[in-house]
Amino acid sequence: MWSRTAAALGIGALALAAPAPAAADAGPASALRAEAGAFDVTLPTGDTVHVAGGGTTVTPAPGRDPAFSVRHSGGDLYVVPADRLGDDPERYNVTALHERRPAAPEPKAKASGELVTVRVRSIARDGRPGPGAVGFLNVKDASLGNAHRPLPGDPDGPCTDEGWNDSNCVRLAPGTYSVMGVVKTMPSWAPSTDGGKPLDYSLVGYPEIEITGDTEIVLDARKAREVTVRTPEHATAPGPGAVSHLMWTRGTANGQAVDEGVYLGDGSMLEERVFLQPTERVRTGTFEAYTRWRLEAPAITMRAGSRALRPQYYPAAYFSDTSDQFPRLDGRAEMRVADGDRPGADLRGRLALVQRRDGVPVAEQVERAARAGARMVAVYNDAPGVNDDPGGYGRPLKVPAVRLSHEEGRALLRERATVTAKGIVDSPYQYDLVFPEEGRIPENLDYVARTRDLARIDSAYHGDGAMTAARYSKRPWEEFALAYAHPVTGTPRTRVEYVSADPKTQWSAMAVTPEQPYNNAFPGPETPHVVLGETKWSSYRAGQRDAHSWNKGPLTGGVSAQSPIVRTGDLIRLRVGLADAARNFSDVYSSSFPNGFATDFRVHRDGELIAQTAYKPNGTLMTTPEDAEYRIEFDFANSAPWARLSTRSRTSWTFRSARTADLTVLPLLQVGYDAALDPQNRTRSRTLKLTVAHQDGSPAPLRRLSLQTSFDDGGTWTDVPVRDGVARLHGKGAVSLRVTAEDGRGSSITQETIRAYELH
Repeated sequence: MWSRTAAALGIGALALAAPAPAAADAGPASALRAEAGAFDVTLPTGDTVHVAGGGTTVTPAPGRDPAFSVRHSGGDLYVVPADRLGDDPERYNVTALHERRPAAPEPKAKASGELVTVRVRSIARDGRPGPGAVGFLNVKDASLGNAHRPLPGDPDGPCTDEGWNDSNCVRLAPGTYSVMGVVKTMPSWAPSTDGGKPLDYSLVGYPEIEITGDTEIVLDARKAREVTVRTPEHATAPGPGAVSHLMWTRGTANGQAVDEGVYLGDGSMLEERVFLQPTERVRTGTFEAYTRWRLEAPAITMRAGSRALRPQYYPAAYFSDTSDQFPRLDGRAEMRVADGDRPGADLRGRLALVQRRDGVPVAEQVERAARAGARMVAVYNDAPGVNDDPGGYGRPLKVPAVRLSHEEGRALLRERATVTAKGIVDSPYQYDLVFPEEGRIPENLDYVARTRDLARIDSAYHGDGAMTAARYSKRPWEEFALAYAHPVTGTPRTRVEYVSADPKTQWSAMAVTPEQPYNNAFPGPETPHVVLGETKWSSYRAGQRDAHSWNKGPLTGGVSAQSPIVRTGDLIRLRVGLADAARNFSDVYSSSFPNGFATDFRVHRDGELIAQTAYKPNGTLMTTPEDAEYRIEFDFANSAPWARLSTRSRTSWTFRSARTADLTVLPLLQVGYDAALDPQNRTRSRTLKLTVAHQDGSPAPLRRLSLQTSFDDGGTWTDVPVRDGVARLHGKGAVSLRVTAEDGRGSSITQETIRAYELH
């Protein structure tokens, strides 16, 4: 149950980001130029990569759900579906595809003298040849001998010094190289080199190896050690999507680096297991590898007598679009096991055990058992091991369904035992963990995540209905960040979130309201979404405790702290959207369908309208050098059926500006709202605290601050005294707010929010 999403790392940086709200962006109005760099690229597999000024979205083609191998090299971004690692990576060079460059390797310095022949062979963890890819990098100079080969590769293919061909051989100048690759281990019932879903992934190879003559290098996943994580204070289990990142970087002596890795989603592998081969410490350049984990309370556990089973839910995207469409067990249940394949079997209130079959959709098997009264269904594989093949997409499940291994299913069928199952739909805690290894990969990859060694963030998700949330991590060498988003459900929607405490690991997060569909197999009415992102990246100390809220009212006009309104010379960089009470920011713009968003953005200079757009207010404005008064106005209306509060807002910023020699943050005022709201944005407290500061956070000594309230959606307004930033409200129901503030330098803000929150 996930979507690919990410955060931008700064203006102009390339990032992988959440899909934009469902709205049209037909282009800016005259005088406001759109931020450069937005484009779409369709990969040869049909998967789409959308790059925009605020980030990038990777959308798999219908019926596809692969992991993605990502490489950043020579300024180009490569996004290779994991089931196409045998293809020429240049076919998936997103930068080159956009620039319409020929699909050829980037130029490299030719080595002088004799070349040697290097063959590479891969062995999976089960001893069979393993599929994957391997990279060769000269650690003295990255432009020399930077090559990739598929695994196991074509033994009859040509052996050349090209950056890529499909052979298992490469010609290199003698020297010191990094030879690192990913090897997948396939299920025993699948061909060893099949491009399908693997059991697991292994990072194997040698980050520093001397190559002086013709040789064969064996990448043996049997030498890799499993990465394990224990959380002593809380029960956790590596459910689908627990391992999301397997990343590494190799820096050369001359300072260049190649970053590579695999992003793994809920449906990327059959077992949530990753393995790393221990290495010697590098002596030339730099090396780092890490895995990223997301752990929660076990979503489903089962016991049959004294034996613990290992059930897993199927990836929700096979059968649903949103969390409410995917049935899961909530609580404890004791169920007799019944043979769901036996005609006439009594399945009422029981756990129906059925065997998967080629050509028979799992949804059909589950529906048949549900009609016979089954409370749950367990589908066991028809061959040794596990299998999550749904046999077809886009058909909902009628009752909760899990998958079991062939061995577990056969044992249950023999014993006809009573199974005790426990399901947790909404985990009250979550761990986001990054385990980096610098310079080498050690022998011991068993990690213990104690809460005293982590940072704790108490998170509250406000509003009605489920939301989607993700947390990003970024190491110093990474140029973009990607996370996998999951729904946040339950009431109240509060959760303790633990993150790795490390000064070199930075974190940021996002939340989307309402919950984003992750499959679109069951299309419903078009719906706009507010995609809120944190205002900064943060690293944490061990034992540090923080709190953060999402979508806490009011949701009103604002600017992004990561992309403030700035001026350089006669260019003003503009970006306006919505901000919540925690200053999380979202771009919003007019929807292309009814019952969505409607926005209007206007810029005035000395009273004259110079720019206007109903689309995304994100771009640059060429203006005049003289000192002038500017007024920026942003109107927002939300007519979506899910919108109960913060349905309309109007914000007007006034400030003065003239030509600047350096990049200058302009003196726009921002209003901060602090009301004691519950997760439904309700309160019994009459106290409202207001703060006013400039957009860069600097103090704004005020000349005046006033507040008006309305309890009839803006029909009538009442003045409310404000003393030292604190107001006492009188009334009951949805309160609308109108705030006006002016500082001593002539900057002012007027902000009106209809139905800001509820007073009880």
